Amino acid sequence: MSDSQHKAPPAHGVAELERLVEGLVQRPEVSAARARQLRWVAGELARAAARGALPAGAGHSVGGLLEPRAVADYLESAARGELRRRAVPDPARSSDASMRVRADCLAIVARAAGVPLELPQRPEVPEPRPTVDARRRSLLLRHLADGAGRHRADPGRLRLLALVGVVLDTGARAGELCALRLDDLGEDLDQVRVVRHPQARSVSPPRTEVLPLSGGTRAALRQWLPARGGLVAAAQGRVDALWVSVRGNHAGVVDAEGHARRRPPGMPLMPRGLARAYTRTVADLNVELAGSPGWEPLPRRLEQLRRAVAAELAQGEH
Repeated sequence: MSDSQHKAPPAHGVAELERLVEGLVQRPEVSAARARQLRWVAGELARAAARGALPAGAGHSVGGLLEPRAVADYLESAARGELRRRAVPDPARSSDASMRVRADCLAIVARAAGVPLELPQRPEVPEPRPTVDARRRSLLLRHLADGAGRHRADPGRLRLLALVGVVLDTGARAGELCALRLDDLGEDLDQVRVVRHPQARSVSPPRTEVLPLSGGTRAALRQWLPARGGLVAAAQGRVDALWVSVRGNHAGVVDAEGHARRRPPGMPLMPRGLARAYTRTVADLNVELAGSPGWEPLPRRLEQLRRAVAAELAQGEH
């Protein structure tokens, strides 16, 4: 039977859990991603209770839902893929990353409810990918600067040069970069305001930092901002985002005649698009410099570049 066929109201503990989670996700320190995860886990717990996957009586209170046996049964059912909205004949096993998210969310809910929580052993966190050392970061920036000089009409090159410069100066994450607005830049492009959203296993409040920008980054921004202005002029409505798309893309909407509707250039850049742009440039660089003395291919993920810079910035604070 699908969830839509269950007519009975949720058990008292499930309703209490849902109210607790809705209160949590309204807090300013809870990111949109964490809010989705909390609602996801609450929904799975509700389905587990409705489908008899938890010990009898567990759904009578939030404390019952978070008792050790109920938590263990919930996580085992979730790991087997049995708590989907619709049952499937051969559900795929849940990933270790998803299981860690579930454990994190249970800990947040238990803390908010004032209920002790006993979790089974968590899946091991994989070792972080290697970061990018200072020498290769310098090569990347020099390559981008040379490319921007040769291709001044290419807004994609100009955008990535400025963006990588900001990453090297601030260690900002992709989501933090995409959240930047024009008014986050200093009047002389000498600094930038970044709102940090720590990625922790507990809910951590965001914090705002004002960081200096290097001469190279300021020069790159002076090239990017006029190109950005031309792109934004083609977009509908006001766009304040610092990083915008450089070409049109499919909006996922089809009109009555079956034609795909495209978003114009100049729309705010999203984290996935930002990561793809970085990956394309690094792939080009690795091909161009293959075989050069001492060259090691750069990893193709922006996060590995960011973590190296963030670690050095953190050391500088001590």
